[in-house]
Amino acid sequence: MMQGTKKTHPTSATVEQVEAGAGLDRSTTSTTKHTTPPPPPQAAKISDFLSKGEQNAIPLRHLRELVHLPARTVRLMIRAERMSGTPILESSSATGGYFLPNSNHERARCVQRLRRRAAEIVKVADAIAAADIERGRGDG
Repeated sequence: MMQGTKKTHPTSATVEQVEAGAGLDRSTTSTTKHTTPPPPPQAAKISDFLSKGEQNAIPLRHLRELVHLPARTVRLMIRAERMSGTPILESSSATGGYFLPNSNHERARCVQRLRRRAAEIVKVADAIAAADIERGRGDG
């Protein structure tokens, strides 16, 4: 890649266009405050907003803005899609984000990360379960 050249995110233009109102027929839009609620969660699928490949991962905050829903709802929608067979992956990069697999290798790496994370959570739960309640009070 040439120095000084910055790759843009594939959805960045879309987000900017949406924010700017691009593609709207101005003759049919009102200048009053738009009060129509966003579509119900079941009407939109998160996977429709995702691109293939980890390099195209979309952070949760951007997904929230795209679907006009709270982060918790977006995470629940992602979980529901995953459970119904849509392989929505999580980025391992510091910026994080969600994306669709570009290869079996990407999918396998994400599965491995999730399983490692799950194993760590089980270890912590086991340690808490085995802990002496009296010792954990701090008055000992």
